[in-house]
Amino acid sequence: MAQGEVERLRTQESRLRQRRIALLRRELAKMREGVGALERELHLLGDRETGRSAGRIAWAEVYERLGKTFTTKELRDLTGVRPSLAASIAFAWKKLGRIVTTQRGRYRKTGLRGRRR
Repeated sequence: MAQGEVERLRTQESRLRQRRIALLRRELAKMREGVGALERELHLLGDRETGRSAGRIAWAEVYERLGKTFTTKELRDLTGVRPSLAASIAFAWKKLGRIVTTQRGRYRKTGLRGRRR
C-alpha cells in the first residue's frame, strides 16, 4: 500500500511540474513579445543601440509571426534588421523551400518546414 501511495505522489508531482513548465513557457512568450515590441518601437524611433544589444533573433518565431504573404519591409519592421539581412534571410528561406517569390520583395509561405542539409 505504501508503494502505491509513493507512485501516486510521483505521478501527481510530475503532472504539476509539467503544468508549471507550460505556464512558465506561456509567460516567457508574453515577455518576449513585449520586449520585441519595445525593441521595434525604439528601432523605429532611430535608436540603433537597442539593436546592437538585443541579441540573437529567433528566425523560426519570426517566420511564424509573418502572414501567409509578406514583404521584406514587413520582415525588417518585425525584426529591425538591415535590408541586406532581411534579403539574405528571405533567400535562405526560399532555398529551403519555405517561401516562394510572388513579386520582387514579396513572398508567400509554402507551408514546408525545410531544413538545411
